[in-house]
Amino acid sequence: MKNIVLFLIFLLFASCANKEKQLVGHWHEYEKGNDDFINCHKITDSTYFLNAYTYGSGEPFKRGIEMKKTEIAIGGDYFFSSDFTFDKNQLIVNDSIYWIKQEDNLKTFIDDFSAGLLVNIHPFETNLTEFDYNKSEKPLEIIIYIGTLKRSTLTLYKDYNTKLHYIQLNDMISSIDDIRSFVIPACTLNSTKEDKILLHLDKETPVELINQIEAEILNSGYKRNQMYYLTINPNKRVYGYNHRNL
Repeated sequence: MKNIVLFLIFLLFASCANKEKQLVGHWHEYEKGNDDFINCHKITDSTYFLNAYTYGSGEPFKRGIEMKKTEIAIGGDYFFSSDFTFDKNQLIVNDSIYWIKQEDNLKTFIDDFSAGLLVNIHPFETNLTEFDYNKSEKPLEIIIYIGTLKRSTLTLYKDYNTKLHYIQLNDMISSIDDIRSFVIPACTLNSTKEDKILLHLDKETPVELINQIEAEILNSGYKRNQMYYLTINPNKRVYGYNHRNL
């Protein structure tokens, strides 16, 4: 009887280990009924890489946080759970959430910058591997997103154009006139000189729109050297923030 119990325990652990091994890879998270993925996950044998901008945690430079495997998030809670199933290249979390495994390549590297946003962003490209923004700095960061609207966003903003570029502030599509009220509260703090404006722009964003956005930021009390643009090296698959040189 004792041997049977030990054997069943062994099977249980073997099953959990096998499921954990299947988790390794690059995943995109979807909600049923939404064609645009809402998050990205990168899981190795030992770590879990989480999209920081969607979950609101971690360091933007790392684009995620590395956590121990025992802290892995399934279904939004930060712990490892075996309460999920696999169906070919899909991981089923619950009735509304599922993941699809991706090839870890240049396309998914670029796609990940739009995870959880209302807009699509293909950042400006460079051959550099070092960037202007010092990663050791810990200033207040204000992020502005500019890109074309996703299909799911168009269901909320039906009067908008699919080919034009729009501004996202927090979780809303906004206008040029909204920028000053968005950045000024931070500008009134004591750390004004240290605050950074991080602009996540699609590389096809019209220069005229970029100039308008910069003018609003400058008129709000910021200096040009406080503005940084998201930039990627597609060959090395690294990214960072540079001053404007577009």
